[in-house]
Amino acid sequence: MRPKMVIGFAAETTSLEKNAVQKLKDKNCDWIIANDISKDESGFDNENNEVTIFYKNEKMKKEKLSLKKKSEISEEIVDRIVAQIN
Repeated sequence: MRPKMVIGFAAETTSLEKNAVQKLKDKNCDWIIANDISKDESGFDNENNEVTIFYKNEKMKKEKLSLKKKSEISEEIVDRIVAQIN
């Protein structure tokens, strides 16, 4: 049985949007949270990150969470999940 909400993550070095949208479809996710790991100021080995959330529901526009601490990014993601589920 499929969970109520499926969220995938995509670490990309090129074609972030194209690859994220393809993974959204291929993995049958409700959301894909993608980040560009080729940037020096975010991603792996860094305390900051910048992500874009892509939604299966086409009525919802993609959202970019600007560069900030990973802990702040995760709080924003959790807030969105709670809002979606409720």
